[in-house]
Amino acid sequence: MPTNADSSLYPLTGLALTAKESERHFATLFNLSPNVVLLTRQTDGLVCKANRHFEVTFGWPLADCMGRTTLEIGLWGTPQQRQVVLDKASLGSEPASLEAQLYGRDGQAHEGTLHTQRIELSDGTYLLSTFIDNTEHKRAQRALQASEEKFARAFHSSPDAIIIIERATGRYIEVNDGFSRLSGYSANEVVGQTVFDFVIIADMLQYERLIQEVQDQGRIRNRELLGRDKNGDLVTVDVSVDPLTLDDTACLLITARDISQLKSAQAQIQHLAYHDSLTNLPNRALLMDRLSQQIALLTRHELRGALLFLDLDHFKHINDSLGHPVGDSVLKIVTARLEASVRLEDTVARLGGDEFVVLVSGLEGTRDEVIEHVHGLADTLRALLSEPMFLDGHRLQVTPSIGMAVIPDHGATPADLLKRADIALYRAKDSGRNTTQMFHGDMQKAASNRLRMENDLRQALSRNEFSLSYQPQVDTRGDRIIGAEALLRWKHPSLGDVPPHQFILIMEESGMVLDIGNWILEEACRAGSELLRKGLIDSHTFSLCVNISPRQFRQADFVERVERCLRQHGVPYHMLKLEITEGIVIKNLEETIARMLALKQMGISFAMDDFGTGYSSLTYLKRLPVSTLKIDQSFVRDATNDPNDAEIVRAIVAIAASLNLEIIAEGVEKPEQLAFLTQLDCHFYQGFLFSEPLTLDGFEALLRERVSR
Repeated sequence: MPTNADSSLYPLTGLALTAKESERHFATLFNLSPNVVLLTRQTDGLVCKANRHFEVTFGWPLADCMGRTTLEIGLWGTPQQRQVVLDKASLGSEPASLEAQLYGRDGQAHEGTLHTQRIELSDGTYLLSTFIDNTEHKRAQRALQASEEKFARAFHSSPDAIIIIERATGRYIEVNDGFSRLSGYSANEVVGQTVFDFVIIADMLQYERLIQEVQDQGRIRNRELLGRDKNGDLVTVDVSVDPLTLDDTACLLITARDISQLKSAQAQIQHLAYHDSLTNLPNRALLMDRLSQQIALLTRHELRGALLFLDLDHFKHINDSLGHPVGDSVLKIVTARLEASVRLEDTVARLGGDEFVVLVSGLEGTRDEVIEHVHGLADTLRALLSEPMFLDGHRLQVTPSIGMAVIPDHGATPADLLKRADIALYRAKDSGRNTTQMFHGDMQKAASNRLRMENDLRQALSRNEFSLSYQPQVDTRGDRIIGAEALLRWKHPSLGDVPPHQFILIMEESGMVLDIGNWILEEACRAGSELLRKGLIDSHTFSLCVNISPRQFRQADFVERVERCLRQHGVPYHMLKLEITEGIVIKNLEETIARMLALKQMGISFAMDDFGTGYSSLTYLKRLPVSTLKIDQSFVRDATNDPNDAEIVRAIVAIAASLNLEIIAEGVEKPEQLAFLTQLDCHFYQGFLFSEPLTLDGFEALLRERVSR
């Protein structure tokens, strides 16, 4: 077969046609065909002629193809593919049509329809093939199919409910699995129905408004609606609507997400933001909001209200000794009692810890009448809260201290009213607790003085304004001094001598007790060393008593501090007696016992101060390495004229005897008090009857005078 490109050698040009015009027409049609036209020899696929579209489609210039087979130029992927075409073309006289994949010069596959006709020419059998390239169409079809599959997967696997409805009729065209999960209805139950026949929207007016908004705005995003599921339960859904055209039909694509749990969680978060989690009472934020409203309302209607600020006395002892679960139960009982004792229009709030507030509104009458009414309410609440509680086998009695402020007389803002009720509460606690106090102007001054005193107290140590006094402890048998209690004194630069009860509590609450307490220990040991050096005391018969606060005792290095202080000043360990209160032992008992035992092993002893005033001394006393009990002066003071106090003193003395503990009475001021104690075999005491607290010089003088005798 010729291989050059001379057209006179092509098989077609050698055909004996009856008319040259037919040949020209054929050549014209051959070249102008919009599809690929190719003439090949049947036996081996030799390329004999191809049109321009062949060149464009497959990238082969005709000159490069002539004289080469279709397999040589890579038109077929494999010989088998060509053989399939040959077999099909040989079956009959009609053109064979089949889907084929041909390859261009660059190796790119072209998909399309191949029409092949076998023709007989003078020099043999040839195949005249027409190839309609559908590559782009096929690619578009596959992309469309993939897109449809993706849409179908997204449609049916979406966790949200997706609904397609006809816009004009409201007929359900399709729903997904998310819709079934949300509504409880299957697709078969819904498709074909209309939104009017098959109601899943709780309020059809909402649907109508929705359609109107789509018409006005084109689409809707994140609209909250109420739906109704198969069980008839309401479901809150977040709905978005988009217009959609399917088969020339205007439709709506509706996406709905169940936000019922989200709404519930939001409501819960909102509730928690304004309510106490333990008692479910309004918290400070909600109280302040309601208080603002009440101030405006009461002022407008010329009425009054009241703010009662409650604090549970010694509540911390319950938490520390019986545990927080019992403490929480106490708070819940207090809540129930408060809510049961006020009107529906009043507010009971918990500010935190053991602090409660009662907001009373709409009180008519004069200012004095309202104040009298509020006092009566406070007394009622105090009596109600003081009733015994029985929890986990414990009989508890919790008393409240209550501070009161009248609205709007005592403040025009929530902050002012709460502050002044708090000031009144502080006065109630300072007055002995379990009492009520109405705010008045002098209290504001007192609160300012307390703040000023706290500021002055912070500077007192650096200004050397503190000193220690020593109150002798005496044995009635022989009238011997057996020890002394070191007592802190503060000489203010402008106020002079400040009574301890005015600053000790401030010192403890502010945390200054750590630095000041360490100073007291150092100063007392220095004084004890000096008395030993001067021969005025015997370390084997004299106890140097130092008060230790709970916060000071819980310092991580407290044991090391005490040991270092004694060693530095040369004071024998057995001469030091640390006076502790129940507040030290009711928290972290095991750690407390371990720390006390470490100190006891050095020879240091312990006295339980203010015994009988707390909740649980008897519970822990038998486990504590304590050598001495001190009877609180509040019992000693009235023991000779109050049978109850007398019985308490007898009981404490009996407890000490049964546990083989020493006992010492505080605040003995009268001979009859001492006589009463002596009858009970309580021979150790301290108090003004023997001596007031003395400066170190004064105590030295007393010791010298007794030594000289």
